Amino acid sequence: MKKTVLALSIILVFVNSCKQEDIISPNELISTQACQDHLIAEKVFNDLMLIIQEGMEDNGESKSWPKYNLMNVDTSDIDTLEINFGNENCFHNGQQRRGQIYVTYSGKYRDSYSVIISTLSNYYLENRLIQGEKIITNQGINSDGHMWFTINVNNASIETSNGTIDWQSDIERIWVSGQNTYSNVLDDKYKIIGNSSGNGVNGNPFTMQILDTLSIEMNCLNSCIVKSGTAQISPDGYSNRIINYNDSLCNCNVNVVIDGITYPIVIGD
Repeated sequence: MKKTVLALSIILVFVNSCKQEDIISPNELISTQACQDHLIAEKVFNDLMLIIQEGMEDNGESKSWPKYNLMNVDTSDIDTLEINFGNENCFHNGQQRRGQIYVTYSGKYRDSYSVIISTLSNYYLENRLIQGEKIITNQGINSDGHMWFTINVNNASIETSNGTIDWQSDIERIWVSGQNTYSNVLDDKYKIIGNSSGNGVNGNPFTMQILDTLSIEMNCLNSCIVKSGTAQISPDGYSNRIINYNDSLCNCNVNVVIDGITYPIVIGD
């Protein structure tokens, strides 16, 4: 009899342990982590885009940070622009920065078929190390009469308080307004299509696909420049999430839809 009771106890313990392992927390099923990680990376590299454009349009007479150093000035080959925020934090476009951005280019941002490549050296944004390469290629004028670009982000990583986000992106960017105001980047408007992928701070991979063309406006110093559109985030092992930017311009608020339920989130630094 004792042996029978012992055997039943062992079976019950084994069954219960298996049931515990099979249970998936509802909080894990509705996690917005991949969406937040993508949005942070998107925000950081949208900000970098603005810094590059400012640097290439600037007249070099800035009396404060950043300092611009144009090297190898030769119209027959590739030139390099150093955008230097110094070794101590300085406040620029609403955020603390330090370190250097190096931009090599075959032509100006507006020049058809120019290629602009940026790399980062000890570059910190709000005390978080940012790494990666951004390649901007001016593809000329499309059939609608708009200048357009392909933009690739490679081998990017962003430090956050919860861990590191790894990210890469391939998009097309169509310039729909502001092209004629050469000295004012902040009135520029674009349409965006494309995709990206990454690994979140929890180590889980995800992909992103733009479903409804994103509209962006460059007049937000906090770099939450996406005004409208939708994107689908597909984290490994989870159902698809839909990011609805929902006129989120400048306030960094977006809605994430998971299995028909909407979860408001705020894009972090």
